Amino acid sequence: MTVRVALATGNMNLAQWRGALQQAFDAAGVAAVAWLPPRELFDTEPGLRAVFNLGAGVDALLKRDLPADVPLLRLVDVGMGARIAEYVCFALARITRGLDRFGPGGTRDWNAERPRGRPPTVGVLGAGAIGSKIAEAAAFFEYEVQTWTRTPRTDGRMRNFSGLDQLDDFLAATQVLVNALPLTPATDNLLDRPRLARLPVGAHLINVGRGAAIVDADLLALLDSGHLASATLDVFRTEPLPADHPFWHHAKVTVTPHLSGPTPLEPAAVQIAALLLQLEAGARAEELPGYVDRTRGY
Repeated sequence: MTVRVALATGNMNLAQWRGALQQAFDAAGVAAVAWLPPRELFDTEPGLRAVFNLGAGVDALLKRDLPADVPLLRLVDVGMGARIAEYVCFALARITRGLDRFGPGGTRDWNAERPRGRPPTVGVLGAGAIGSKIAEAAAFFEYEVQTWTRTPRTDGRMRNFSGLDQLDDFLAATQVLVNALPLTPATDNLLDRPRLARLPVGAHLINVGRGAAIVDADLLALLDSGHLASATLDVFRTEPLPADHPFWHHAKVTVTPHLSGPTPLEPAAVQIAALLLQLEAGARAEELPGYVDRTRGY
């Protein structure tokens, strides 16, 4: 069986993806590569049966003029969750253990005061494949962890808040806020000044979800006022982050270039190959892991 598939990787490495996908498809008995199309692809490939997104977030792809009858599938973790959880726990350690004091420009004082007392409560916005890994990792290090989700979740290990009517209470009880939400119409600008101000004085923010969930100017205002103590940001409204953006130069902001969860090529290729085989065997796209409900945005 031969399947013709178009591959468009944007700013990702085309040769690396082609090699990984070809190897996975050859192992599965399929001579093809997977696709992540630019807008123009639909003009040259009108017969597409499905679109595979080479990542977990689909907000950028949904902004394009996708044919309504072509199913969209995204990657489901494939190892990104563990890497993002590692990133978040490193940021937590910098916050709670004062590690930044000992780097260049720090005190480098052997007798520096050790942080003691009860660790801060970590609140994770979103508890999907990524957010749940973050929550589990923080709980492993004995942080008190709570989650907020669109709909109620049951987990005896940690407290769950759900729905917009419980968001303010969730924020008020969170000392380190981790955003792991996808970008949807419901999460765009979700964390504006009134909501961020619900966090306790001295709270910290870590964003590994999407940049547009946070209103930049409102975050900067609360950092400047002292209400928020720090922000660790890996995602932004505009990427690459413009050189003149205030985040680059703010003393309370750590900027990283969207590196918290790189997509592992081989596991991602294997997952795409398996999904393609199921589609060719007659499976409905709506029944497969990673199927994107366009009305929800993920």
